[in-house]
Amino acid sequence: MRRLPRILTTLAAAAVLTATGTVTATAASAAPLTMAAQFGTVAPSVKVNLIGDNYPAKWRNIRQDSVLDDWNMWNRECVSWASYTVAAHGVNTRNYSDAKYWDDNARSNGYPVDNTPTPGSIAQTDAGRYGHVAVVDSVHGSTVTVEDYNWAGDGHYLVHDLDKGEFRYIRFYN
Repeated sequence: MRRLPRILTTLAAAAVLTATGTVTATAASAAPLTMAAQFGTVAPSVKVNLIGDNYPAKWRNIRQDSVLDDWNMWNRECVSWASYTVAAHGVNTRNYSDAKYWDDNARSNGYPVDNTPTPGSIAQTDAGRYGHVAVVDSVHGSTVTVEDYNWAGDGHYLVHDLDKGEFRYIRFYN
């Protein structure tokens, strides 16, 4: 029953996005439930180098949070998608835990973490209960186009723009 309000909010946001091209969601409480509620959702202004939703069907086509992936992350979460993406480059993020810990775990494993986004880097924030990670697709001005899962709390893939100053960036392989 807890997911019904999230579904309704997501459907309303999708309707506004379709009609206007921009959605800014606001949360009723002081602690937003989703990254979309906290940061809003802006349709991507540029699409370059898209990875696309190549997340394996064995994790994508089942209920969210119903199985652990190869990196010990729940399926259809941002951390599972990011782990899958960086693993294609030989990087293991097994047991990196919630997104809010990824910058600390990356630093402790010798990976650079800074405020400079580059295509392929991982955008990371500690915001919200669990934080969030996304794969940087492209950088243009003060905006970063990212690909991620679970931005709106619904376990789905999304391509959207972020203000590059609101995240830090982990460079696992670039």
